[in-house]
Amino acid sequence: MLSKFIKVLLLAVMVIGISTYKLDTANAASVMWGKTELKLGQIGKVTILADTVLSKLESDGSLSTVRAMKKGEEYRVYSYKSNHSGLYGVGGGNFVQKSEKVRYETPSKSKLALLKEISENPQQVQLPKQQVIGNGLEVIPGAPTSFGNCKAMHEYYPNGVKKGHPAYKSKHDRDNDDWACER
Repeated sequence: MLSKFIKVLLLAVMVIGISTYKLDTANAASVMWGKTELKLGQIGKVTILADTVLSKLESDGSLSTVRAMKKGEEYRVYSYKSNHSGLYGVGGGNFVQKSEKVRYETPSKSKLALLKEISENPQQVQLPKQQVIGNGLEVIPGAPTSFGNCKAMHEYYPNGVKKGHPAYKSKHDRDNDDWACER
């Protein structure tokens, strides 16, 4: 009994912590462009056509190798420098040298317009509200009364339900203690 009380208490503290955290805004949708997500500030992307190197532009103007880039990979491009016959800036101070081993593309106007629309009008996303069920019999309005498994039940009843609750099913009470899906 004491262990159930401690579990309920810990769960209550976690739920209170989660419920006080507010997610003000988030983009519910993203703009995909090939294998990568189009981001604000991105001017294009490079697709690696043959294995090549990722380079860093040193202060003396020379290039140093960071790592190998494999055929088929795509990288966002945020800047372009004319040094060394052309360098595509892929972030973090790293560059891909312009060559026949890479294909550079710019996003379509429609993709840019969609990205601008999403970034200027983010949708409000709220975390689901969870209630702590103290006695295991309280019912959350609108919650289903039948669940296929405990994971589904935990979305509504994080510490399970007691016998007598509309969502209680003996198949979820494996230890036969009159609590279904308790943690």
